[in-house]
Amino acid sequence: MTSLVDIKKAKEIGKTIRQARESQHLSIQALAHLSGYTIHQMVNLENGNFFAFHESLNDLMACANHCSDVMGVEVVHQIEATRTQVMKQSSSQEFIPAFLQKTA
Repeated sequence: MTSLVDIKKAKEIGKTIRQARESQHLSIQALAHLSGYTIHQMVNLENGNFFAFHESLNDLMACANHCSDVMGVEVVHQIEATRTQVMKQSSSQEFIPAFLQKTA
């Protein structure tokens, strides 16, 4: 079953890949060509579309790692730091809108 934490991780991974691509001054089309992925797959990756990767963070991470290798950028550490940050946030109730939070 899909968890909100996994979706949040996917979004952060996509954001990290987008920032790495932009820092290399690559267009999304250029990275798609270099990596062998389609533009549609790259858009899904950068948007953190968890569902486009069969609801699997491992599949999304494999794609992200391949793209980072192609760019010659080490983003695994950034992604791991993001994972740690997301896990800390997931223990809080910030993902639950105020009107849905249980009040005593």
